[in-house]
Amino acid sequence: MQPSKENNTFRQSTFQVLEQSGFSHLINITLIILIALTLVVLFIETVPAIHQHYEHWFNLFEYVSITLFSIEYTMRVWSAAELNSSAPWQSRWKYILSPLALIDLLAIAPFYLGLFIQIDARSLRAVRLLRLLKLTRYSHSLRTLLQVIRNELAGIISALSMLVMLIVIASTAMYLVEHEIQPDDFGSIPQAMWWASVTLTTVGYGDVVPVTLLGKTLGIVITILGVGIAALPAGILASGFTTEMQNRRDEFQAKVITLLSDDGRLTHDELHELEQLRIQLGLSIKESKSLIRLSGTGHLTAAAFKHCPHCGESLTHHTN
Repeated sequence: MQPSKENNTFRQSTFQVLEQSGFSHLINITLIILIALTLVVLFIETVPAIHQHYEHWFNLFEYVSITLFSIEYTMRVWSAAELNSSAPWQSRWKYILSPLALIDLLAIAPFYLGLFIQIDARSLRAVRLLRLLKLTRYSHSLRTLLQVIRNELAGIISALSMLVMLIVIASTAMYLVEHEIQPDDFGSIPQAMWWASVTLTTVGYGDVVPVTLLGKTLGIVITILGVGIAALPAGILASGFTTEMQNRRDEFQAKVITLLSDDGRLTHDELHELEQLRIQLGLSIKESKSLIRLSGTGHLTAAAFKHCPHCGESLTHHTN
């Protein structure tokens, strides 16, 4: 049985409200506030006196928040049929397995599992921290960071592998040098791994230190190596973040040039399309305005630009 035209229209409207319309921004802000309140309530609940006195209100807030999160998840899964031209069930299943949808599911699943499985209340409250991951949906910066991690995953794994190998080598060497002098701290390689880990990551608590001359010499070499090795993942992420943002700027600029190539003008619908792309790519309004102006400079006349898609300001005086 084929879905009715009315159902498809309502589904399209739901998808636009959640993902594309200006109202989606309001929904996102509301859910961000709800997540923040959830964390505040979680912290306050751990105070026994307050929890005992306001337990009813805490439970009511939990029911309300779970209801809203559940409605959001259900509507997103249902309207995911609009994401591509595949069969509705295929589009929904693909969405359900996507990282953002899995995070949404993790945010509500513990509550429903608690209805059927006996879960310690303290553990259940701690699991609510998973809702913090939902911020990756509403924060373009966090989503960009996740994309950077995916892009640079091979490099990050390589850097972490080098760090693990160095920890094993350092702990083994320190065990051989120090285990007779300090059997309590370096009596085995696993014990020595504590010192190697905190030293190579430049934390250096100082609770375990070598005392022999050879041990101190090894400690100096390992500390110097740790400064470089531990900094590798941060450098990879920083470089990847810069590359990802440049790729997004290039994508936005390429879209502008494509839209301008037809008649040298940006229509109202095209400006709206660019605004949606800007939000999707996580670019600032200032960046997108600069890219729009840059895309026309030297290629198009001043008449190519009408108004900025963000503020309505005339762009013609910027393309001389």
